[in-house]
Order: sequence, then structure tokens, then C-alpha cells
Amino acid sequence: MNKYEKYIELLLKWNKTHSVTNYNKNELKEQIKETIKPIKYLNQEIKTAIDIGTGAGIPGLILAIAMPETKWFLIEPLQKRYSFLNYAKLSLKLNNVKVIPKRIEQIEPFKVDLITSRAVKNTEFLINLSCEFIDEKTEMLLYKGEKAKVEIKNINADKKIIEDKLNYVILKDIKCSN
Repeated sequence: MNKYEKYIELLLKWNKTHSVTNYNKNELKEQIKETIKPIKYLNQEIKTAIDIGTGAGIPGLILAIAMPETKWFLIEPLQKRYSFLNYAKLSLKLNNVKVIPKRIEQIEPFKVDLITSRAVKNTEFLINLSCEFIDEKTEMLLYKGEKAKVEIKNINADKKIIEDKLNYVILKDIKCSN
């Protein structure tokens, strides 16, 4: 059993008593595929990354499995999700993961190579929220819906949208407005 299959098994088992997500097994398999698809568009020198609002581990935990050389900081303030993420991290032996049980604005800032997020706020708000984590080499990978083009229209960054089932927004050379 690979780590993705083990993750699905752990999540579905945990979900029976803690209700962390509404996805079933097939939906989780599809979510995993969709999560790792845009990795090929990123800089290959990603040493540190944060995932804002990790939830049940999509995308942060899934990307940590796919990118084992990257140190991942999973930001998740909800206690039951934080507990699941720690359980999964230990069960999957993901030594490249640290789970932080806070909101991004409560964390002492540090610069990272990659910031990811899925279904958390609009893009401009997310950039401003994470601005102190961004430097000249930071990239953002955002998993967005159909409003992606509208959301990034006025963003001051090198931007790319990969359209698929999800819209993947990749931002480089990000200029914070705050």
C-alpha cells in the first residue's frame, strides 16, 4: 500500500468518529490526482513550504508526500483537523511535516519558497495574509474554482493559470499591496 492509499484509509477511518471531511474513497483518489498535477509547473528548488488552511490534508499533506525533500508547515487552526494531521503525519512517517495549530496571522513569520492553499479566501486577501512569508523567490500555488481569472486580474505578480477540473493559479515575483 502506498502512502496515498494509506492516507485515504486513515482519513476514512478517522472520519467515522470525527467527521473531518465529506469525501468518499473515490473522491479522495481524484482529489489526490488533482492535488499533485500542478507540481511540474513549480520551481524545483523548493526547500520550505506552508499550506494555509490544510483541512484534512488537501493539498498540504498530499504535497508533502509528493515532495519529500521539502519541509512542509501545515497551518490548521481547527483542533480535530490538527489532531488528524498529526496522526496522519506519524502514521505515514512524514518527517518533512510540521503541523501548526494556529491561523496564519498568529504565526511568527518566516520566509518560504512555496505557499499553497485550497478554497481559503480570495487570492488578494490570501497574498496580504501571507505577505510576511514571501520574498523574491516565493511562489504561490493556489487551487481555485471558476473565479480564478477574475481573482488574479489585478494581482501584481507573474501569473499563470492552468485550467483543468480545478483552476491552478501559480504566482511568482509576488508584490504585496499592504
